[in-house]
Amino acid sequence: MKRSSLLVFVFLFVSSSWAQGNVHYDIEHGIKSVESQYIKSWQKVKKMDGFRIQITSFAGVNSKSSIERVAHQFQQQFPNTPFQISYSEPNFRLRVGNYATKLEAYKALQAISLSFQGAFVLKDQIDFK
Repeated sequence: MKRSSLLVFVFLFVSSSWAQGNVHYDIEHGIKSVESQYIKSWQKVKKMDGFRIQITSFAGVNSKSSIERVAHQFQQQFPNTPFQISYSEPNFRLRVGNYATKLEAYKALQAISLSFQGAFVLKDQIDFK
């Protein structure tokens, strides 16, 4: 008796495990359109809140050429890190990176501050990945 109940149990267990290999999803009507709208809306986002590292800022005579010279030095030392030169009267600023978290920015700052003393992390609108 024990042997026959054990065989029935093993048979049911094995047959149920084979049935789990074929999963069928019944997706509610309209889910695909909502998903496509969600994807399209995020494709329109170009900027988001994040962090950058400001290397330097110049104001006054020859400030544009000075900031371009520092940007060129930065690009040679860190070719894979994006940089941005911005102008807000009267200052030219060199900001680098697109960091989603402050932790990522501070990690990059450790390497960058060896070559560019005075660099610091700040909140900024970064390019959305």
